[in-house]
Parts: sequence; C-alpha cells; structure tokens
Amino acid sequence: MDELTRQLRRREFLKLAGAVGATAGLGAFLAACGASTASTAASAVASAAPSAAPSMAPTAAASAAASVAASVAPTPGPTGTFNWLTWSDHWYQAELDNIKAAINISANVTSFSDNIDAYTKIQQVGGQVDMVSGDALWVPHYYESQLIDPFDINSLQVASQLYSVARAFSIWTTPAGYLGYPNGWSPVQITYDPAHVTAGADSWQLLLDPKYKKRVIVEDQPVEIMAYMGKAAGVKDPYNMTADEIAQAKALLVQLKPNILRLAPQNTDTIAALKNGEAWIATINLGADISVKNQGGPELTTFTPKEGTIGWMDSEMIVHGGGNTNLLMPFLEAHEQAENVAANFMINKRPLFNEKAYKLLINQGQQELADHMLYNKPETVNTMTLKGPGSSTQAVIAAFNDVFGA
Repeated sequence: MDELTRQLRRREFLKLAGAVGATAGLGAFLAACGASTASTAASAVASAAPSAAPSMAPTAAASAAASVAASVAPTPGPTGTFNWLTWSDHWYQAELDNIKAAINISANVTSFSDNIDAYTKIQQVGGQVDMVSGDALWVPHYYESQLIDPFDINSLQVASQLYSVARAFSIWTTPAGYLGYPNGWSPVQITYDPAHVTAGADSWQLLLDPKYKKRVIVEDQPVEIMAYMGKAAGVKDPYNMTADEIAQAKALLVQLKPNILRLAPQNTDTIAALKNGEAWIATINLGADISVKNQGGPELTTFTPKEGTIGWMDSEMIVHGGGNTNLLMPFLEAHEQAENVAANFMINKRPLFNEKAYKLLINQGQQELADHMLYNKPETVNTMTLKGPGSSTQAVIAAFNDVFGA
C-alpha cells in the first residue's frame, strides 16, 4: 500500500472495512454493503420514477428492461453473481431484475460517493470486486496502478450504439485496449431557489455568502469540493495546485463550512434536499434541477460559474483479478442496450454516451428534454476540466480534513 493510501482514512467505508478486518471479513463487508446499498438505491429510483414522463413511467421502464433482456438472451453461457462498485444512478432495479431473469446474471451492487473511496477500496480488496465505476482521469490512474484490465470495446456488439467520440477518448485508450465502457457525463453547475436566493448569481462565490448559512448542499467528494474552491480562487488547474493555491482554496473552504447543510452521499440526496426546501443552493450535474421540479419541488435557477467549472465522464472498468469477470461482457451487452439507457436517462436526467438511446428519446417525444441536458453534444466533455487525481490530491484531502474533520 502506498503513502497516499495510508493517509486516506477519513472515509466511512474504510472505517467499516477496518472493523471487519481480514480479507475474508472484507468480502463479507462487500456482500453486506451490496444488500443495503442496493435497497437504498432502489428506493431512490422508486422516488424518482414517478417524475418521469409517461413514456418512461416505472412500468414502462420495467417493460423496456424486460424487452431488452429477452432480446439479448444468449445461447447458454456463464451465469452467477458479480460484485459491482458504482454510483446509484448507473442502474435501476427493474433492469437488473429482468437481466437476471433472462440470462441468470446478477449484480451485487455497492455504492460509493467519491472516486478516491472506490480507488482505495479496490486497492484494499482487489478482485473481490469485479467491476468498478470511475470518472475521467481516475480511469487511467486505475490502469497505471494495475487495478483494472483493458479490453476490446468493439468486441461488444452494443458498443456500436455509442457516439463515436465515446469510443476514442485518448485518456482511456491504450495499446492493450480500452480502459472502460463509457456511461455518462456532465459539467458541474450551481443551482438555487430564486424564492430564497438573490437573483443574478453567476459565481462560485454564491456558495460562500453568509446569508445562506446551513442552506447549501454539495456531494461528499472532498477532492471535488476543494477543486470548486480552487476554481473560486481563480486556480487554473485545481487538481494540481501549489501550496499557495491550496491555502487559498482552504481559506474559502473555511468560509463555506458554516453554509453547508450536509455533505450528500449521492446526487439523489441533493435532489431530495432541494425538493423539500431544506437546501436553497447546491452543486449539481446537468438535469438535477429538472428532477427537482418534476418531483414537485421549486423551479430552480441554474448556471455554470463564470470562473469555469469541472466535469466528469464516467465508465465501467473491469477489476484486475476479479473472480467473476467472465460475467461482465454478457452483462454489459444487456445492461448497455439503448432501451435501458433511455429509461435510465428518464429516471436520472443526465446525458449518456449511447447515441441510439438519444434517437429513442426523440421518438418518445423527449428531444427537448434531452437537448436541454446536452445529450446530443458529447463533445462538450472536451471543454471541461476533467475530474481526476493529481499532484495535489493528498494535500487537498488533508486540507479538507483540517476543516471538516477526519
């Protein structure tokens, strides 16, 4: 274990992993987390689904998943259960249920918040996880650390449904193969309730205004929160900050802390807090404001900060040494079908890389919504400061812990 790993001990999953101890215990921990987080995420999807347009109401999403599962049912192949470390918006329960019924492959899902959480967990438990999700520059970092295996993305028939740009990102391309199966993307924006917040905000400074004590919510991602503060301070590269730049970002973090209602473990928690009025201001991905409105919450005002923003594009990676990796390609062939992706879009409201799913959304009368989310402009990812580890990762986590507590 390297020095960085030894010092990243604030995260809750490490506390839990420490409690169970040895490798066998960690396996039990993964199984237990899979059960609890799958239940949590399923509840989140259930609460979000009624807001979907009629063409993708829960029963329609379930029907889409069933149709896909039936259409991709293969000749007899590998069956069983694999362990998947991911975010709650990468799947929905009806889809997993129907894939299991069709091809007898199940996903034991464990959720996480920050990329560093998942990276450190994979360092700890290795092949006890089979597939892990990760953002942008974190993906090659996994590869450089020999934690994932590249693969031929074009060996998957479903990959032909992707936008071509998604199959050719240079940061995910190696001589040995592609590093991850592309899922979704978004720039980070700020949204606020104009009933409570002064109109006209266009800067990261809104998060720091003392008028909004305990009314701001951000996702529990220390590296990203420090990147936001870096952007607010005018730092050009918030993932490779100098000591002086980290000090500037930390000073702004001190200003931010009194305004934080709580650090949200998932984007669904952010949406819920905005919907019920607990939070007036939040950092969000594309489309979260629409989800709040569709679930009966206020109509929010959303902007991209004038200082610039960061963004993510995520993928599914094959963990090196996973005991069930033979299940992953058949699973991805079913999971990534356009019907499932379109249903997922209607539930979670953010752009995805499946071009065929975009065409389905147009046919379903959802083009205006999809275009609002920039679904048809995946090249936008090339204009963002992408999430990833950098030379200052360890130092910014230490700075965050100084302010928010280890």
